[in-house]
Amino acid sequence: MSSMKDLLEKMDDKYPFAGEKATPPQKPGDQVRGTDKAPKVKRTVPYQKHPFQGKLVGGAAEESVEHIADQFRKELEEYGAPGSGISSGTDMDRTQVRQIRRDQKAQQQQVDAQEDNIERQIEQLKGQILAIKKAPTPIPNPNDIASVQQFAGMNREKKAQITQLSQQIKQLRSQMS
Repeated sequence: MSSMKDLLEKMDDKYPFAGEKATPPQKPGDQVRGTDKAPKVKRTVPYQKHPFQGKLVGGAAEESVEHIADQFRKELEEYGAPGSGISSGTDMDRTQVRQIRRDQKAQQQQVDAQEDNIERQIEQLKGQILAIKKAPTPIPNPNDIASVQQFAGMNREKKAQITQLSQQIKQLRSQMS
């Protein structure tokens, strides 16, 4: 809020608010509308003045380029870059900022590549789990105790393998987040 107050206080009296009297009184010919047509003038010099030069609103014709540049430098020193709320108190130049952005982009690409790699590993582990689940197991003979024990042992081994692969998947997912 205070910056708005500062700006209003620093405003020049040459540019009054609506309804106030302008210090150099404006004449009807001082302003140019978008519908006004420029008079056709035969070119006499390669670089002649624009037909509306000096008639544009704002009085830019009255101020010199050096004066405007000095005002701009002062505003930059006080308020920072135009259009931003951040002050110009940074010591980095554009090449340093570009290098930092390149480094950040490279790091992000590395992270993305690692995540893609982890996702591929997870898909491979899921494929292994599916293959273990679909692996054929011999049907046990209920009358033969050895075949029933062999069937139970194979099922325990399958469950252990699936549990181990599931734990690996959990570890990989925790690395991603």
